[in-house]
Amino acid sequence: MSALQKKLVLGFALVLALQTCLNLALYFSQVHGGHFGGDFVSFWNAARHARQGDIPAIYDVGRWRAFLLSGANDPAPWFVYPPFALFGLWPLGTMTYNHAILAWSLAPLPFYFGLLYLLARRSLRAQMAEAPARAFFVLTFAAALPLLSANLFTGQTGAFVAVFLFGAAYFWNSRPALAGICIGFLAIKPQMGLLLPFALFAAYNFRAILSAAATIVVACAAATAWLGAGIWTDYLHMTQLFGGLIGRGHGGIRQLVVGPYVSLQAAGLPAILAGILQALITLTLLGVIIYFFSRWKVSRSEGNKDDGRMDLRLGLLAAGMLLATPYSLSYDTPLLMLAVVPLLARIWCRGWAAMELAAFSSLIILPFAQPLLLKSHVPFGFLAVALSFWVLLRCYRHEPAKPLAALTR
Repeated sequence: MSALQKKLVLGFALVLALQTCLNLALYFSQVHGGHFGGDFVSFWNAARHARQGDIPAIYDVGRWRAFLLSGANDPAPWFVYPPFALFGLWPLGTMTYNHAILAWSLAPLPFYFGLLYLLARRSLRAQMAEAPARAFFVLTFAAALPLLSANLFTGQTGAFVAVFLFGAAYFWNSRPALAGICIGFLAIKPQMGLLLPFALFAAYNFRAILSAAATIVVACAAATAWLGAGIWTDYLHMTQLFGGLIGRGHGGIRQLVVGPYVSLQAAGLPAILAGILQALITLTLLGVIIYFFSRWKVSRSEGNKDDGRMDLRLGLLAAGMLLATPYSLSYDTPLLMLAVVPLLARIWCRGWAAMELAAFSSLIILPFAQPLLLKSHVPFGFLAVALSFWVLLRCYRHEPAKPLAALTR
């Protein structure tokens, strides 16, 4: 990329970062008597119920069924996460709402940016021999801000999910056991992990598989010992109730949705056709992920090596995670930096190609463009993620693998 092109791309990202800060200031100015990060109320209430020993109130299915039947339009602060997620929420139960949301919002950021730096450095070094440019990391962090803001304004789990996925991606080859622990933590949002077991099996990463399975089993056993076995029945009933709401294409989430099923309904497709297309997309993604991860088998002798395309595989996995599930929203998009980094590294080192630049740009403007295009029935979030997946796939197919001996972490 020429010096002028680098300045233009850097300026574009910095403008978006400034826009994010402006949106944050406007958001605070509009919160009068309400709660910043409104969805966080559900996590805070669950933590308080757990602290008080009021376990049945955590998943009060009868209350929420009556709420839905009433036809009320108010936000529903229900808790639909697995019981072991309460271990992470437990410290918040004694805090005021404002202190809890502050801790919740800030806690993942050092890990997020630290792991993002390591992943970006690895991706950039695979593309060029010279030392990474500081401007590249400024650009990377600036590009992350719009995606983080989509999670920050809602008080949701997107930043934590991204941290776990970044950790799994960074340790995937070199420390499979640590990668597995990170993947086990991703079980707090099980629908997001649909592709992960297939990627691990395809890559023969059995140590990560065992580590992830052990993490989940220990977490489930600990939650059962703490909250009682009946908590799982309540949780399953709650997921059924919530799944029925999503299956009907609930209008309240359409401006946030990224997954194909609800996105296609918002664009006007009948639910049955949207369901068929969702199934076809999911099966196609499974095939792609299995094929490309099977090209790279983890072994004891070469577990710390890279063929120069591992970042592309992981980018495909991140984008595919949002497309494979019918329920992924804009607050889940912080993990898309795993797809942005390989695109950005190639743009930075080789100059921009039209499709790579379009995919990069569409991802980082997604939080701004998606609500604006809702009224025109354009599913921008879904289209942006699908475009990035296709461009990453195209990059992988046209980029030759580098000799393993030439690449290290």
